[in-house]
Amino acid sequence: MYRNSLFDNPLAVFLLFLLVGFTNIILSVHFISVLLAGITFVAFIRCVEKKYNYSLILVIFIFFIIESSQGLKLLSLSLLSLFIYIFIIPKVQTLLSSITLYMFSIVFIFYLGVIFLYMSFSEVNIVFLTKILFNYIFDIFVIGILI
Repeated sequence: MYRNSLFDNPLAVFLLFLLVGFTNIILSVHFISVLLAGITFVAFIRCVEKKYNYSLILVIFIFFIIESSQGLKLLSLSLLSLFIYIFIIPKVQTLLSSITLYMFSIVFIFYLGVIFLYMSFSEVNIVFLTKILFNYIFDIFVIGILI
Protein backbone atom coordinates (compact mmCIF):
# COMPACT_ATOMS: atom_id res chain seq x y z
CA MET A 1 0.00 0.00 0.00
CA TYR A 2 3.02 2.26 0.39
CA ARG A 3 5.30 3.89 -2.09
CA ASN A 4 9.00 4.10 -1.39
CA SER A 5 9.42 5.93 1.86
CA LEU A 6 12.12 7.78 3.71
CA PHE A 7 11.91 5.05 6.36
CA ASP A 8 13.32 2.51 3.88
CA ASN A 9 16.72 4.05 4.51
CA PRO A 10 18.38 2.88 7.78
CA LEU A 11 20.28 6.17 7.97
CA ALA A 12 16.97 8.05 8.06
CA VAL A 13 15.77 5.82 10.91
CA PHE A 14 19.01 6.56 12.78
CA LEU A 15 18.54 10.30 12.23
CA LEU A 16 14.98 9.91 13.50
CA PHE A 17 16.45 8.20 16.58
CA LEU A 18 18.74 11.18 17.19
CA LEU A 19 15.96 13.71 16.58
CA VAL A 20 13.46 12.00 18.87
CA GLY A 21 16.12 11.47 21.51
CA PHE A 22 17.01 15.14 21.43
CA THR A 23 13.45 16.40 21.52
CA ASN A 24 12.28 14.05 24.24
CA ILE A 25 15.29 14.23 26.53
CA ILE A 26 16.40 17.85 26.17
CA LEU A 27 13.11 19.60 25.44
CA SER A 28 11.10 17.68 28.05
CA VAL A 29 13.31 19.28 30.70
CA HIS A 30 11.95 22.65 29.59
CA PHE A 31 8.36 21.31 29.57
CA ILE A 32 8.00 21.42 25.80
CA SER A 33 6.39 18.11 25.02
CA VAL A 34 6.97 17.16 21.40
CA LEU A 35 6.71 13.40 21.32
CA LEU A 36 7.15 12.60 17.61
CA ALA A 37 5.48 9.30 18.53
CA GLY A 38 3.28 9.30 15.43
CA ILE A 39 6.27 9.51 13.13
CA THR A 40 7.95 6.75 15.10
CA PHE A 41 4.77 4.69 14.81
CA VAL A 42 4.79 5.10 11.02
CA ALA A 43 8.44 4.01 10.99
CA PHE A 44 7.46 1.00 13.14
CA ILE A 45 4.76 -0.03 10.67
CA ARG A 46 7.13 0.39 7.75
CA CYS A 47 9.88 -1.67 9.41
CA VAL A 48 7.49 -4.49 10.33
CA GLU A 49 5.92 -4.63 6.87
CA LYS A 50 9.22 -4.56 5.00
CA LYS A 51 10.98 -6.80 7.59
CA TYR A 52 13.74 -4.31 8.34
CA ASN A 53 14.73 -6.00 11.60
CA TYR A 54 17.70 -3.82 12.54
CA SER A 55 15.77 -0.65 11.89
CA LEU A 56 12.90 -2.11 13.92
CA ILE A 57 15.22 -2.55 16.90
CA LEU A 58 16.21 1.10 16.58
CA VAL A 59 12.55 2.14 16.39
CA ILE A 60 11.85 0.19 19.59
CA PHE A 61 14.72 2.08 21.23
CA ILE A 62 13.05 5.30 20.07
CA PHE A 63 9.89 4.14 21.81
CA PHE A 64 11.99 3.46 24.95
CA ILE A 65 13.23 7.06 24.91
CA ILE A 66 9.69 8.40 24.53
CA GLU A 67 8.37 6.13 27.28
CA SER A 68 11.11 6.96 29.75
CA SER A 69 10.89 10.71 29.18
CA GLN A 70 7.09 10.80 29.38
CA GLY A 71 6.66 8.47 32.36
CA LEU A 72 5.07 5.50 30.61
CA LYS A 73 5.85 1.86 31.30
CA LEU A 74 8.55 0.33 29.13
CA LEU A 75 7.31 -1.49 26.02
CA SER A 76 3.84 0.07 26.33
CA LEU A 77 4.13 2.03 23.07
CA SER A 78 5.74 -0.91 21.28
CA LEU A 79 2.94 -3.23 22.37
CA LEU A 80 0.33 -0.63 21.44
CA SER A 81 1.92 -0.30 17.99
CA LEU A 82 2.01 -4.05 17.54
CA PHE A 83 -1.64 -4.34 18.62
CA ILE A 84 -2.67 -1.67 16.13
CA TYR A 85 -0.61 -3.31 13.40
CA ILE A 86 -2.08 -6.76 13.94
CA PHE A 87 -5.72 -6.02 14.72
CA ILE A 88 -6.69 -2.55 13.53
CA ILE A 89 -4.66 -1.85 10.39
CA PRO A 90 -6.17 -4.71 8.33
CA LYS A 91 -9.66 -3.35 9.05
CA VAL A 92 -8.67 0.23 8.21
CA GLN A 93 -6.97 -0.86 4.98
CA THR A 94 -10.19 -2.45 3.75
CA LEU A 95 -12.17 0.71 4.52
CA LEU A 96 -9.87 3.41 3.14
CA SER A 97 -8.30 3.51 -0.30
CA SER A 98 -6.43 6.82 -0.01
CA ILE A 99 -2.92 6.43 1.38
CA THR A 100 -2.98 9.87 2.96
CA LEU A 101 -6.32 9.37 4.69
CA TYR A 102 -5.18 5.90 5.76
CA MET A 103 -2.02 7.26 7.38
CA PHE A 104 -3.85 10.11 9.11
CA SER A 105 -6.45 7.73 10.54
CA ILE A 106 -3.85 5.22 11.75
CA VAL A 107 -1.85 7.95 13.50
CA PHE A 108 -5.11 9.21 15.05
CA ILE A 109 -5.89 5.71 16.34
CA PHE A 110 -2.36 5.50 17.72
CA TYR A 111 -2.76 8.76 19.61
CA LEU A 112 -6.10 7.53 21.00
CA GLY A 113 -4.16 4.54 22.30
CA VAL A 114 -1.55 6.87 23.81
CA ILE A 115 -4.34 8.77 25.60
CA PHE A 116 -5.66 5.44 26.91
CA LEU A 117 -2.16 4.52 28.14
CA TYR A 118 -1.86 7.82 29.98
CA MET A 119 -5.31 7.32 31.49
CA SER A 120 -4.29 3.93 32.84
CA PHE A 121 -0.92 5.09 34.21
CA SER A 122 -1.57 8.66 35.35
CA GLU A 123 -4.02 11.53 35.37
CA VAL A 124 -5.32 13.14 32.19
CA ASN A 125 -6.24 16.84 32.14
CA ILE A 126 -7.00 19.47 29.53
CA VAL A 127 -3.34 20.55 29.27
CA PHE A 128 -2.34 17.00 28.41
CA LEU A 129 -5.08 16.72 25.78
CA THR A 130 -3.93 19.96 24.13
CA LYS A 131 -0.36 18.61 24.06
CA ILE A 132 -1.57 15.41 22.42
CA LEU A 133 -3.62 17.41 19.90
CA PHE A 134 -0.56 19.57 19.13
CA ASN A 135 1.58 16.45 18.70
CA TYR A 136 -1.01 14.88 16.40
CA ILE A 137 -1.20 17.96 14.20
CA PHE A 138 2.59 18.26 14.11
CA ASP A 139 2.99 14.57 13.21
CA ILE A 140 0.35 14.81 10.50
CA PHE A 141 2.19 17.79 9.03
CA VAL A 142 5.50 15.90 8.99
CA ILE A 143 3.92 12.69 7.70
CA GLY A 144 2.20 14.70 4.97
CA ILE A 145 5.61 15.92 3.86
CA LEU A 146 7.15 12.43 4.00
CA ILE A 147 4.38 10.65 2.07
